This record gives sequence, C-alpha cells and structure tokens, in this order.
Amino acid sequence: MFYYNGRLYEGEWENNVRYGKGVEIYPNGSRYEGQYVNGKPEGIGIYYWANGEVYEGQFINSFKHGSGMWRGIKGDSYIGEWRFGKAEGYGVHTWRNGKQ
Repeated sequence: MFYYNGRLYEGEWENNVRYGKGVEIYPNGSRYEGQYVNGKPEGIGIYYWANGEVYEGQFINSFKHGSGMWRGIKGDSYIGEWRFGKAEGYGVHTWRNGKQ
C-alpha cells in the first residue's frame, strides 16, 4: 500500500486493516518491521530510525512496551523493560565509554 504522504506498507491485512506481519517505510527513511494489530505496531518488531538508532523488542499500540533493546547512534545502549515508550523498570544502560 502506497500512502499519499509517501509511506509504504507491505504485509498482511485483515478487514482492510494492517494485521499480522508487515514492513512500513516512512518518508524520512525510518522503518518498522514486525507485527501489527488493528493497524498499529504491536507484538515483536524492530524500529529503525533514519538517524541510525534501532529498537528491537516488544510493542503495544505503537509504543515500545515490554522487553527490548535500544542502540543509539553514538554507541549508547539500553537493554531492559519499557513502558509506553520509555525505559522503565529493570534494565541496563551502557554508555559509549562502557560504563553502566
């Protein structure tokens, strides 16, 4: 599906809604690959930002939620729990200099 704003979605549908596995590419170069429920990222997926950041893990209603790993463009990373898009709960943040 090509959208008027330049987005592209390739994947599974159910009742004219993105549902199941799919890939969505945004006009700015960001990309999501993973599961969809009711048209939104939900379940396991990977989000690639155009600037090089990556999040791999669980999503709910388009938010990073559950267990996941984020890698920043300058070498920082966080592996742990996420709640509605924010690192929250048990996790380990590693700075680019190796400190945790």
